[in-house]
Amino acid sequence: MKIPLVGRGRRFGRARVLLTGALIVVVGLTGSSILAARWRSSTLDANRTSFDSTATGLTSALVSKLEANVALTRTMRAIATLEPNAGDSRFLQWYHELQGVAPASPGVDAALIQPVRAASLAAFRRRAEADPAFRKRLGGKFEIVPSGKRAVYCLTEAIVGTATTTSVYPPLLDYCAPVLPFIGRSPYAALIRTATDTGSFFVSSLPGVSGSIAAIGAPVYRHGAALGSVSARRAALIGFIGTSFDGAALIRSVLGDRGSLTLTVYHRNLGGPSELIAREGADLGAHAPAYLQRTQVHDGWAVLVSGMAGGSRSATGEGLVILGFGLVVTLLVLLLYIVLSRSRLRALGLLGDKTEELEFRALHDPLTGLPNRTLVLDRAEQMLARARRSDLSAIALFMDIDGFKQINDRYGHQAGDEVLRQVGLRLNGVLRDSDTVGRLGGDEFVMLVDSAELDATPQLLAERILGVLRQPIILREPARSPVFITTSIGIALGRPSSAEDLLRDADLAMYRAKASGKDGYVLFESEMQTAARDRMHLELDLAEALDQDQLLLVYQPVLRLENEQVVGVEALLRWRHPGRGVIRPDVFIPIAEETGLIIPIGRWVLEQACAQAACWNRQGHVLTMSVNVSVRQLERPEFVEQLRRILQDTGLDPAMLTLEITETALMRNPEAMARLLAELKALGVRIAIDDFGTGYSSLGYLQQFPVDSLKIDRTFITDLELGGQEHAMTHALIQLGKALGLETLAEGVEDHRQARQLHSDGCNLAQGFLFAHPLTPDALERFLYRDWQPAGVAD
Repeated sequence: MKIPLVGRGRRFGRARVLLTGALIVVVGLTGSSILAARWRSSTLDANRTSFDSTATGLTSALVSKLEANVALTRTMRAIATLEPNAGDSRFLQWYHELQGVAPASPGVDAALIQPVRAASLAAFRRRAEADPAFRKRLGGKFEIVPSGKRAVYCLTEAIVGTATTTSVYPPLLDYCAPVLPFIGRSPYAALIRTATDTGSFFVSSLPGVSGSIAAIGAPVYRHGAALGSVSARRAALIGFIGTSFDGAALIRSVLGDRGSLTLTVYHRNLGGPSELIAREGADLGAHAPAYLQRTQVHDGWAVLVSGMAGGSRSATGEGLVILGFGLVVTLLVLLLYIVLSRSRLRALGLLGDKTEELEFRALHDPLTGLPNRTLVLDRAEQMLARARRSDLSAIALFMDIDGFKQINDRYGHQAGDEVLRQVGLRLNGVLRDSDTVGRLGGDEFVMLVDSAELDATPQLLAERILGVLRQPIILREPARSPVFITTSIGIALGRPSSAEDLLRDADLAMYRAKASGKDGYVLFESEMQTAARDRMHLELDLAEALDQDQLLLVYQPVLRLENEQVVGVEALLRWRHPGRGVIRPDVFIPIAEETGLIIPIGRWVLEQACAQAACWNRQGHVLTMSVNVSVRQLERPEFVEQLRRILQDTGLDPAMLTLEITETALMRNPEAMARLLAELKALGVRIAIDDFGTGYSSLGYLQQFPVDSLKIDRTFITDLELGGQEHAMTHALIQLGKALGLETLAEGVEDHRQARQLHSDGCNLAQGFLFAHPLTPDALERFLYRDWQPAGVAD
């Protein structure tokens, strides 16, 4: 009677195993199918997102270059309006000055075309042959193409640019002729007529020219003429400005090595159809592109991006891989179940393996696989113990990547992680078996060196590390240009009381290396601890300075150079420390920026300056108030509303407040800054670009920023009277401001020669020790009431 029961038990056990195994297979297949479908959908979304992001970036970069070319046309038109008879030599001088301040795309040419009546043709020829550059371009022959007598000729007065494209057409081509010998029916007559009547720009590919050369044209009207009607514009016309550029080369400079994408540029002139300007990129053949993004840009431009973004993945292929992986996992789970049902030891063995893995993860950095802070400190303690026994020095090198935040901001965190992995691999390549390389977090690495077997000095080891890390890093995905990095290294030697002290000393030396210019190393010295303590005490004192009324504002007058009338003041911050006396702003302002104290301090400065300006205005002193604003303040979302409340509370007319923002701060994120400045302008305040000329902003961005004035940095003023390049640069900045319709202010004026030269160049305002030092409110009022004697700028 027992045998059947035993048999039934065994059969029941086998059936249970089979049933459970079948359930595992069904659940695995179902789960794998769902996961594969979702993975495929996610991959498609990722490919689309990658394409959209890449296409948006390419479009933005291309539009920026196109705007630079349009900006050059606009600026050269302004110059031609002021100097309509400028020949090749003068035109070339202006072109080079503009290219030195805000260069357009490489290979951009510019030409001034003037209508010349038949009766004035002889005078035009005399003027042309008197200009050496024009005479050289003619080659000794004054031949109008096409020949024949016409009432009006449209001839090139001046042309500048590369040697290749400046000779595309004959030197004296008549652009108004209805028929051209090498083109046939000319498109220029209609374009010139439309541009003259409307005042608009026009864009056209150059007929009769191989390649993708395009031209931007704009009418030039007589300076000061009324342009309210078509007839008035026709009467005021004095010429045309045309700039040409290679559209294909422009696209290639943006497209780079993105071989899977195609960039196409179109333009629609006023009242005309859309015209293909240039196309470059992947040869799609008869296959339709995977993705398309068309962006309509202002002034008739349109950009079409098509193809696949670099690094795009096969959604179907990855879905099949996931499905296959799921099946493999299902099979493994099934086998595992069978094994577990037979042997509990197997499960315990797997548990032991997992425990080892967890222990490894607890002591190693998950990104680079290097020892983490916990393991580094443990090994540093062991190294110190060996050093004490052997009467040797422990050696630690603390490394920090210079400007790593910019890598994340520019390329993304995925690229930043790849850079960190590559740095870890390279440091491991320098490592000996007895040494340790670890990652402490972020972009900080440390190397512990066993001095017993070191065959070189720590300085030579640091030099080797610097050389290894300077080599370009090639990012695997997404494919990009090589990334170049530098590193600052701090070296600590000795036998301190703990591993923490050893790493702290190396960290202090590393910060000194950064302060010394980066891309180098510094050996720890005991004075660094003293400097670190002093800085810490200064940070603590600065945190209390505002509450204890140790901060104050002084005001430096701003004068109009034309008559040396005081028209405004700039608020300058000072700190009267109870123990250290007056501390310079260049000492405590960087600390306030780093610690975030600049936020409350900046608000206090705005409140005090606005209240003082409102008080002076009520007393009859109509003075504008200029206040420097930190980029940390501008990044706060509540800054605009905060400023609105301050203006309301103090009763200051917003038009009497000028916010000075450094050029470098504006260029950190130009698009976001343009939106913020628009909000500030809506309040009615004025905007000035401080330290202008030091931040490398483009002419296109300057035109987007709603600013009122440019404050020329004092470095351009100091050597102004020496002439040469310094004067040319200052002159170009002033003229650029005039061309953009902006007021210019020179800071740091210290003698009469500088003031007279600035006035002669057309600078509007100035401030500096020549006129007055920064003054307290009482001293400034006495300065205003005294019998002010002009410095003789205008004589």
